[in-house]
Amino acid sequence: MRDIIANIVQSCTGCAIGNVFTNIFAYAEDMILLAPSWAAMQQLLDLQHYYCEELDIVCNSKKTVCMMFKPRCKDKIVADESPPFSIGSQKLMYVDKF
Repeated sequence: MRDIIANIVQSCTGCAIGNVFTNIFAYAEDMILLAPSWAAMQQLLDLQHYYCEELDIVCNSKKTVCMMFKPRCKDKIVADESPPFSIGSQKLMYVDKF
């Protein structure tokens, strides 16, 4: 699991929170991925999927959900809806609370 986290951190895809760059929070077997765009998030999910397969770890797509936050500045919104995210061939559900 540590290898997956290290590779995601080193991908340099993520968000700046204050002055800290981050793209993953992890506790035990749970992970939260953060990305500034749909494409960046899918890139992180693809990376996670790749390393899970390498380590023979199953990512349960039924327990994995996605949540999107709209930007504060409304003119930065480029679409009202995004295509579904996927892990491998499995589509992920969107939720508005978790």
